[in-house]
Amino acid sequence: MDIPLPEKPINLSLQQGELRQLVELAYLGEWLVNAHHGADHIDESADQRIQQLFAASHLTDVGRDPETGEYFLEAEWASRLYDQYILDYDDHVFWDELTERLAQRDLAKERGVSIDDIDREEDLAALRPLEQRYRDEFERDGIDNLKLTDRF
Repeated sequence: MDIPLPEKPINLSLQQGELRQLVELAYLGEWLVNAHHGADHIDESADQRIQQLFAASHLTDVGRDPETGEYFLEAEWASRLYDQYILDYDDHVFWDELTERLAQRDLAKERGVSIDDIDREEDLAALRPLEQRYRDEFERDGIDNLKLTDRF
């Protein structure tokens, strides 16, 4: 659902702690949009919005590169956000994606069809037990028992 942007500026009244939280949320959102892309493929709009917020925040731990003029979170703040949220997010996404994709592969193989023929919504009842089997395995042994046999 697209929410139309206002045509005039909005003024927010935020306490210092609320502003810091807003900056953190915006930083994490921009990271989610752009971190997996190279410099040639970033979402310029997301980058511009975070730059605007950094500039307007006037927070002491938001720095500005003297050469490029770009704003950034100071290393200690960015590292804390990385450790507190991004690593956890990456870990969950990795295990969830691995579990779901292996279950889809197994179901496709069992049915003798292409993995593209597996529809997550339609095949959810068949996928759940396969996913649970992988979740149990990964919780117990991580990737220790994974073996690639073709071409390795």
